[in-house]
Amino acid sequence: CAACSTGEEAYTIAFVLGEAQSRRRDFRFSIWATDISVSCLQTAKNATYTEQSVAPVPMAIRKKYFLRSRDKRQQLVRMAPELRSMIEFQSLNLVQHPLSAPHAMDVIFCRNVMIYFSRDVRNGLICEFARILAPGGYLFVGHSESLHGIENGLEQVGPMIYRKPG
Repeated sequence: CAACSTGEEAYTIAFVLGEAQSRRRDFRFSIWATDISVSCLQTAKNATYTEQSVAPVPMAIRKKYFLRSRDKRQQLVRMAPELRSMIEFQSLNLVQHPLSAPHAMDVIFCRNVMIYFSRDVRNGLICEFARILAPGGYLFVGHSESLHGIENGLEQVGPMIYRKPG
């Protein structure tokens, strides 16, 4: 989960994969979530959010993965330890290449950050993502981001979804 900000997307991915794992015990996953901002990463690691910000999350998921603050006046929730343990948060600057991923990635989410980069930086980043994706791996980008005109070896398989052949 590239440019994970304060962690909401990474935790949402963990909910989805955690639910898949509960139905299929042999399913294993880990999430590597990165951002350049130390303060955003600290918020993500703390995994504490307002009840209002998590209100859209289905109640069954909230009951399973969220812990309510002992002080009800604060109206805070924290992600459960088992969910927090599924994600490694780490500092990473997406414009410094080569990207040093811990291993080949099966899926990369990089949504709504490339719109802030120049075309040359976007091109370099997409090529880096293609390099660190495992064969058959997927790249998800934001709705306002396109890989049109970027030579990268990825094939588009859906709106905002690209796959590395193999």
